[in-house]
Amino acid sequence: MPPTVLPDLSAIIVAFDSGPALRRCLDSIRREVIAEDITSEIVVVDNGSGDATAEILAAQPDVVVLRNEYNAGFGAAVNQGFRSSTGPLVLLLNPDAELEEGSLAPLLETLRRHPDTDLAAPALILPDGSRQESPRRFYEPATILARRTPLGRTALGRKLLSEHVMSEPGGEEAGPVDWVSGAAMLLRRSGMPRHGPFDERYFLYFEDVDLCRRLQSTGRAVRFQPRSRVRHALGAGSRRQVPWNPLLWRHVHSALLYGLAWSPRWWRSRWWRGAANRLLGAGTRAAILAGTAIVLSGWAAATLAVALPWSPAAILCIALLGAVLVPSTALPTVGRGPLPSVPQTAARLSLAGASVLAVFAALSGATVSLASLTLTLAWALLSTALLALVSRARRALGVRLRRTGVGRIRSLVAGSPSACRDLAVRIGEDGGEGLALLGYVPLDPLCEGGPTPRLAPWSQVAQVAADLRAEAVLLVGSPEELARTAAEVCALRRAGVPVTYVMTGANELLQPGQGLKISGYPALQLGSGSEARALLSISRAAGRIAAGLGLLLIAPLAPVLLAASALASRSAPILAARRVGLGGRTFSMWRLRSGAGDEGCSGGGSLGRLLRWLHIDELPQLWNVVLGEMTLVGPRPIAPEVLAELEEWQNARFQVRPGITGVWQLDRLRRWRLDEMIASDLLYVLRWSPSLDAGILSETLLGRRNP
Repeated sequence: MPPTVLPDLSAIIVAFDSGPALRRCLDSIRREVIAEDITSEIVVVDNGSGDATAEILAAQPDVVVLRNEYNAGFGAAVNQGFRSSTGPLVLLLNPDAELEEGSLAPLLETLRRHPDTDLAAPALILPDGSRQESPRRFYEPATILARRTPLGRTALGRKLLSEHVMSEPGGEEAGPVDWVSGAAMLLRRSGMPRHGPFDERYFLYFEDVDLCRRLQSTGRAVRFQPRSRVRHALGAGSRRQVPWNPLLWRHVHSALLYGLAWSPRWWRSRWWRGAANRLLGAGTRAAILAGTAIVLSGWAAATLAVALPWSPAAILCIALLGAVLVPSTALPTVGRGPLPSVPQTAARLSLAGASVLAVFAALSGATVSLASLTLTLAWALLSTALLALVSRARRALGVRLRRTGVGRIRSLVAGSPSACRDLAVRIGEDGGEGLALLGYVPLDPLCEGGPTPRLAPWSQVAQVAADLRAEAVLLVGSPEELARTAAEVCALRRAGVPVTYVMTGANELLQPGQGLKISGYPALQLGSGSEARALLSISRAAGRIAAGLGLLLIAPLAPVLLAASALASRSAPILAARRVGLGGRTFSMWRLRSGAGDEGCSGGGSLGRLLRWLHIDELPQLWNVVLGEMTLVGPRPIAPEVLAELEEWQNARFQVRPGITGVWQLDRLRRWRLDEMIASDLLYVLRWSPSLDAGILSETLLGRRNP
């Protein structure tokens, strides 16, 4: 079989009731391609036309036609044609636009002469011979108001609109601009995402502004070439500002999406919006639980003549406790996670109901009857059914929104080139994932290959995410590579950008119990998602309060503990050891001596071993927690001399405060080498969540284990 010869140029036209104008558009493309002596392919996406467009296309044997049964939107249709084409250069042209003679050559020359440019655009000429308002500067809120409200008719509004339209840069030569109309543009395929150039959340309008904004955010240029001229029969349907004009509302909707997507304040608020969503979910669960309790107690009193001992206070307690015990049912930021187990939910709610029932019965001096327990079980089952119904409806709605493009998650993919390329292909083939990959961030800046477009290296991923307003990062690579990403993952976490580790290797695929999946690959969300920053602040505050209460509780026992330490060590009981904490800063870590030596943590006989086994020697570190130098759970602080032995990437363990206990502390035999301890700390930093801290703390209090 002879090798497939790729065309030099792919032309993509989206047709929707385009009529005879489409034929003139196609003829102008053929004429210019022949004049430049280049090979080409023409792809027309018929977006559910109801006029004679189908007949016109039937008479074009050299045109590849993709037919949609409905209007999928301009951006989605362009992306559809983009994925079906193969040329390294892609010409996007509206069906009501015609290339003037000699107009293609300047665009080709612009991309050839400027390797930093991924988009070249011509001057658009209206039917009356005037220039269409392209290029323009990026929108500001005041500019949008001037275009869509009576403000535009005032002197201030006219000034804002005149500044919005850019004059020709560089005279007759191509020059960089902010953004250009999507009616006609020449793209470099290597600078576009694999799924296509446009964000499909924009059904119509603003997709061209968004594309130019993304290109410039990654250091790529958009150039306007006035020597290239394209005649454009501009419809301007959205300018009829009447409520019954559907195009006006399309424009308003796209403007709102654009404003939210690129507002720096809105993007920086992701961390607290994520926390608010979690609280809203917990509040919704609590409302459902309280509602079912009220309805069931009323029904029992009216029908069975059984009065449940559920006062308003008891109902509030049972609702709050149940909301905490029942796991969240929200759709994961990326991927497909399992819904909470129905039997597990029913068991937890039964436990919550029975516990509250027993406590309030004990406080009132009453006994818990069999009827009350039976109705409590009925409440748990009814609540479980309602929660399952709501969670499935919510999940189905989220999946549907992602499939339609409205809820697509703007994501970066990072890792080894081949693995990231395979993942990008899988995501492109699986439209149900609802992911829009913005580009590829290599872990190794010297590696070659990977998906397009290629962005800055991993060390700059936090800035790349901020520039592109990315909503998630997919990390692909080996576990060894994963440990080296901890510093940047922490930076993304502070920005409210969740990171998900996608396991594409054969060994990882064999691991059981992976709930979250992305395009068939098992995945692990690193941390608590976009709300991790808020949860970290709450966890830190709760830890300091708990440490303060702990100091108050042990204060009466302080003389006994000090005496036991002095007997075990035959020295002063309190030791201040220099340790390295948050940000690499040193501090004094307090502890009780449990033996002899400078560190006072070995020997001491049976009494010393007892102090260490019960963690009594570490109780003074509660004061370090109160001061904010440590937390209850975290990487164990190391001595300053150990710091010199660490590699630069291992310093990511200092991105969080050290803890009284941690992962490696759970091994009662202390068999870990330094490199194993550092690796465990980095994995802890990557996976941090309140539930992980709670698990480590509970295992520490119940007794260390051997891994």
